[in-house]
Amino acid sequence: MALVKVAEAAELSPGQCRVVSVGSRELALFNVGGEFYCLNNECPHQDGPLGEGDLEEDVVICPWHAWQVNVRTGEVLYMPGLCVRTHPCLVEDGAVFVEI
Repeated sequence: MALVKVAEAAELSPGQCRVVSVGSRELALFNVGGEFYCLNNECPHQDGPLGEGDLEEDVVICPWHAWQVNVRTGEVLYMPGLCVRTHPCLVEDGAVFVEI
């Protein structure tokens, strides 16, 4: 596992999300009340871009078909056991790092 810088913390205000790239991978980065969370950027329904969804508290709503995913755990709401892969985040010296 390696830590990879994906953003400056100041670039993503609380309640915002965005797509970040690490090599050929696309990840979804979220700021929930100043804490950062990261998921694979693929909704398990039809691979919708979670990083382009709406973030409501700690739940992202996929922009394609409104599937809801908890960004802290990766769990798909209303479908226990179905999860999106999470990646631990670390904020250091104002930068956001993701464990890959």
